[in-house]
Amino acid sequence: MYYDRSSVKTFWISFLTSIIVSAIVSFSIVYYIPDFLEQIEEEKIEVPDVEGLDLKTAEMVVDRSGLSLVAERVNDPNVEKDRVIYQNPAPGTKLDKGGIIKVVVSEGPPTTTEEEEEEIIIPDVTGFELNQARVYLSEKGITVGKVEKKISSEPEGEVISTVPEPGIKITKDVHVKLIISIGPGKVVVPNIKRLSLFQAERRLSDNGLKMGNVREITSPEYPFDVIISQDPESGEMIEKGSSVNVTINREAS
Repeated sequence: MYYDRSSVKTFWISFLTSIIVSAIVSFSIVYYIPDFLEQIEEEKIEVPDVEGLDLKTAEMVVDRSGLSLVAERVNDPNVEKDRVIYQNPAPGTKLDKGGIIKVVVSEGPPTTTEEEEEEIIIPDVTGFELNQARVYLSEKGITVGKVEKKISSEPEGEVISTVPEPGIKITKDVHVKLIISIGPGKVVVPNIKRLSLFQAERRLSDNGLKMGNVREITSPEYPFDVIISQDPESGEMIEKGSSVNVTINREAS
């Protein structure tokens, strides 16, 4: 069998060249790659331990290490405000430069004021005079707000109700409104002359008044069984609920 010498020579040159290249590549991998990987590893930054530090100090430590810090706040009654409670990643972990460390920071215990926590039951001050009610409620830690006046059958100046009502629980920031009586109020006396006693009583009742003393006389000048005079006179202003005295003309028996 015949072989071309030049072809055989070319084959061996290529074969030997590939072996040499492979050897060089293998040597490079074995010799240089570990150093390269080690160099990459050395470029990563170890996460510092910031748990238990106050937030400002933690930010300074993280910033100096070439990393970034993101904080989330939560209420914790057992850890003082602005202390780092937890971090992620854990200390010792390697991060690329500029990597983020997330921390949870204490806000301290929930913020509720003493006034908001304490509840007070509104006492019944019905019948108290205004100043008495103010003093009594103040001693209970309650502040009086608006004072409203209303017509009432109760004596003038007395408390007739509160808003909210007695027995309701409130906090110290809630003001209580007092409703004060101004008495029965003033009404106009109607004209009841020349009315029968029954008609007069009904008209007085419709106007918030009542029949008072009834005096009887006999006079030929007026019809019998009708009212011929009244006291107070019609048109006068008197307290609601007051009485009107009348004189009625009766036939002599």
